[in-house]
Amino acid sequence: MKIAMLAPIAWRTPPRHYGPWEQVTSLITEGLVANGIDVTLFATADSVTSATLDAVCPVPYAENPKMDGRVWEALHVAHTLRRSGEFDLVHNNLTGYR
Repeated sequence: MKIAMLAPIAWRTPPRHYGPWEQVTSLITEGLVANGIDVTLFATADSVTSATLDAVCPVPYAENPKMDGRVWEALHVAHTLRRSGEFDLVHNNLTGYR
């Protein structure tokens, strides 16, 4: 089974400090990988995971005031959806707009 994990990108996955949804995404991802599941984590490029990491957003937009979070989230989701056919399941961990 191949699973795509769509993480929020306000913070790194797992977060350095605050980032509850990023933390949940990390825990699920790492648990799946530990159980032998092929997982690709769609998150920020500075994320840390034992899964395959795929990223279009270089750093969390909440850490860089020059980044427009709405634009980066749209690019992030579009990239994940473009690859969605490669997976048996896409697990969406995004929350609403911030």
